[in-house]
Amino acid sequence: MKMLRKLIQAPLIEPFTVEELAAHTYADDDHHDYLQTLVPRARKRFEQRTGRLLVEQTWQFAMPKFCKEIVLPTAPLRSITSIKYINTLGQYVTLDQTEYRVVEHGLTATITPKLGGNWPAVGFKVADAVQIECIMGHAAVANDEVDANTLIDKDKYDLAKQAILILVADWFRNREDTAPVQLYDMPNAFKAIANELAVELL
Repeated sequence: MKMLRKLIQAPLIEPFTVEELAAHTYADDDHHDYLQTLVPRARKRFEQRTGRLLVEQTWQFAMPKFCKEIVLPTAPLRSITSIKYINTLGQYVTLDQTEYRVVEHGLTATITPKLGGNWPAVGFKVADAVQIECIMGHAAVANDEVDANTLIDKDKYDLAKQAILILVADWFRNREDTAPVQLYDMPNAFKAIANELAVELL
C-alpha cells in the first residue's frame, strides 16, 4: 500500500568530519566550509535513491487503513515512537505497544498485529487515517556526534558514507554543467554502491 511520508525531525548532525571530507577531496582549508554545505545534499540524494537512511531521523508514514502487514518504505528502523489511527469519533487513538509486533528479518521492518490479534478498524478512510511515527537510521547521535557503539550494520554504513563522499568530491571538482569532456549526472561509482545498498521492498 502506498504511504504518505513526512520528515518530522531531520538529522541533527551529518556523518562526516571536516577531516574526512578534506582527505577525500584533497581540499585546502579555504574550501572546508563549502564542502560541508555539499554534504546534506549528497546524503539526501543517496537516501532518496536507496531508501537507506544514515543518521537517526524521525519520520511519519501515513495510509488510509491498516493492512495485514505494514512494510516500512525506508530502513533501518531504530524504534517506533507511536502508531495512531482515527476512530469513529474522528479522534486519533494511540495503539498500545503490546498490540503490535515488529518483525525484522533482513533490512526492512514489518509491523503486524500481536499474535492472535487484529488491527482496529479506522473510523474514517482518509489518506492519513493511520499514522506511524518512527526513528530511522544506521547511526544514533550522542553528545553531538555519531554513536559508534550503536551503529546498525557498520559495514553497510561505511559503504554508504563512501558513496556520499564520491558524490561530494564530484560536485566539488565539477561545479559547472559545461566542460570540454562529457559530464554525467552522477559518478558511476556512486551509482554502483547506491544500487548495491538500495532497499528492496516486496
